Amino acid sequence: MPHIILEYSKSIETHVDISAALSDMHDTLAAQGVDKARIKTRAVSLEHNIIGDTGPTGQMIHVTLLLLEGRDVATRQQYGQALYDILQPYVPEACSLTLEVREMHKDTYIL
Repeated sequence: MPHIILEYSKSIETHVDISAALSDMHDTLAAQGVDKARIKTRAVSLEHNIIGDTGPTGQMIHVTLLLLEGRDVATRQQYGQALYDILQPYVPEACSLTLEVREMHKDTYIL
């Protein structure tokens, strides 16, 4: 049950089509061989954030990809890089883009 969670500064909504970005990331992960029916993709708008030395006017996008444990590092890197690459064209120039791939433990993930 992969999860793609996009967190972003609310101020970029006027520059970024969040719905299109989510759709592209969802389809991209499926194209990597992940069962599309199991992917959950969502976005969280951040009203308040501080980015580096730009303070509260800074803009950021952070993606977290959550995967059930068991995939090797190379596969996790492949998935993460594919999502990062598909998202980059959406990102305004002054916006910070980061991505993290995390594993969920089967023993504590409840379906």
